[in-house]
Amino acid sequence: MKIVVINGTEVHGCTYEMKEMFLKAMDKDNEIVEYFLPKDCPEFCNGCKACFFSNISVCPHANYTVPIWSSISSCDLIVFTSPTYAFHVTAQLKALLDHYCTKWMSHSPENQMFGKQAVILTNAIGIGTKNVIKDIKDSLDYWGIARTYSIQQALFDTNWNIVTEKRKKNIWKQCMKASEKVKKNGNEVNPRVKIRMMFFIMKFAQKMINKSQIKAGNDSTKDYKYWKENGWLDGKKPW
Repeated sequence: MKIVVINGTEVHGCTYEMKEMFLKAMDKDNEIVEYFLPKDCPEFCNGCKACFFSNISVCPHANYTVPIWSSISSCDLIVFTSPTYAFHVTAQLKALLDHYCTKWMSHSPENQMFGKQAVILTNAIGIGTKNVIKDIKDSLDYWGIARTYSIQQALFDTNWNIVTEKRKKNIWKQCMKASEKVKKNGNEVNPRVKIRMMFFIMKFAQKMINKSQIKAGNDSTKDYKYWKENGWLDGKKPW
């Protein structure tokens, strides 16, 4: 299985150790590519919208964003890690996700995303992990990711060496549970009901927006043409 790991921090702390636990639970026969932020994408999206009007290859930060997206696009499993910063995901991970909004279902999603799985790992000294999961899962859902699992733990400490064994055992239990689901699904994954519903809602929206465009004497939007080319407006589905 091809696994791409997006680390929301370069620190090899508690979140890193949780990620290592999960990869261990996934066994050794996997091809793993890892990215560490902000090193592998130090730029914030500047809102130029070039990706919306063309594609991500014309992004001012394409030398960072294109290789990472290429890895995401070609892998079987995406792993996102992020500690809780101020009740939310790290700024550097949010900055990366901002670059890929054009890949959302409301715009130009990719066929292969609807057959992928993802795992989110996060921790906090106290509370906030649910917010982190939502911050990341919003993008994953709108990309069309078929199945997403989460592993979260309140550690009440920032030093992995003194995190209690009870909490470490709970993390390991979650890692095993998530890895078993991922391995059971393998590469034959069907999107869950929520993703299918989102797809059909976006399909309806594309048709309505296009009607308004034509009525106003304008051309069809780039997104509408993309959906049309993929056959998604004529009954074809990406799964």
